[in-house]
Amino acid sequence: MKEATDKTEIKTVIETPIFNAAASDDLCGILLKDSVLHLTKLLGAVAVFTFGNIDTKSFKELPVPIIDMTQIKTIIEKLTYLQHEDQFQIKEVTDSIRTEADKNASLLMNAAAVEYSLGTIGCGVVIGLIRTPNSYSLIVHSMEENESVQTVRECEKRVTPETFRSVLRLSLNIAMKGREGKKIGTAFVLGDEEEVLERSHQMIINPFRGQESGFEISVNKKENWETVMSFAQLDGVFIISETGKILSAGRYLDVDTRDVHIEKGLGTRHLSSASITRDTNAIAVAISESGGTIRVYMDGKEVIYIEPNASLVEVTSHQPAKYK
Repeated sequence: MKEATDKTEIKTVIETPIFNAAASDDLCGILLKDSVLHLTKLLGAVAVFTFGNIDTKSFKELPVPIIDMTQIKTIIEKLTYLQHEDQFQIKEVTDSIRTEADKNASLLMNAAAVEYSLGTIGCGVVIGLIRTPNSYSLIVHSMEENESVQTVRECEKRVTPETFRSVLRLSLNIAMKGREGKKIGTAFVLGDEEEVLERSHQMIINPFRGQESGFEISVNKKENWETVMSFAQLDGVFIISETGKILSAGRYLDVDTRDVHIEKGLGTRHLSSASITRDTNAIAVAISESGGTIRVYMDGKEVIYIEPNASLVEVTSHQPAKYK
C-alpha cells in the first residue's frame, strides 16, 4: 500500500492478504496490529472498525474509538488454502476473496455512516480490519467520499444535527429495549413543523401541549426519553421541531398515500411516515414493532435502514428532490 501524502485524496482502499490456514494467528495478529497502528497515525483516522473474531484488546493503545461489529456475514466460509498452483482454482479463490472484500468494504462504509449519524465518530478516515475463517481484509475508507454520509448531512440540513442524532439514539433504545419488556413501534416526524401540524390532527389529548417558554421538553435532553418512551405506546406519531422541541404525541397524519412505495409487509405507520416527507420538507423516523428495525424517510423515500439486533446497518444513497 502506498503511503498517502495528501489526506484529501484518500480513497477507499482494500488490502486482502491471504494467509495459510496453518500459519500462526499470533503472527498474523502482530502484523495486522502494526499495520492498523501505522495507518491510524499516518492518516489521522477517526475510528477503527473490527469485524469477525478479532481480539480488540490489542488495540487499546489507539487514541480513537474501536467499534466491534461481530455479526458480519461471510460468504467464503468454505474457502481453503490451495497447496498446489492450479491457475484456475487460484483465480476462483482470488475472485471470491475480492467479492468478499467488496462486500466488507460496503458494510464498513454503511457502518461508518450510521456511527457518524449517531455522533459516535466524526467525519474522516476509518480503518476496517475484517477476519474470515482463512483470510483477513484491511480496509481504509475516507468518509468524505461516502454517499451515505452525504445523505446524513442532507438530513442535518433540515433539522439540527443534535436533533437528528438524538432521535436516532432514542429510536435505538426503543427498538432494543421496548417498554416494560414489551416491544413497541412508533414514529417521529422531524422539522417543517408548521406544515406537518397543518397536515395532521390529534387522536388523543396532546400530552406536550402548553409548554412554557424556557421550559420546553426537548428530545435532545436524555432525561426526557423515559417520558417519550411511555407515550410511544400510543397510536399516532410524535411531531418534533427542527431544534428538538417535542410538540405533540398521538398525532394522526392526514396524508395521501397514493404513489408512495415502501417495502412490502410494512404497515400504515411507515406508509404515512414516507408520505408526509413527500409532501413536506420533514424527515420521518419509523420503528417497526415486530422486528425493531429503524427506517428514515426523506422526500418520500427510505434513505437509512438500521437493524439493531443484528448489528448490521445499511444506508441507501439518495439524491433529495427539491422541496416545493
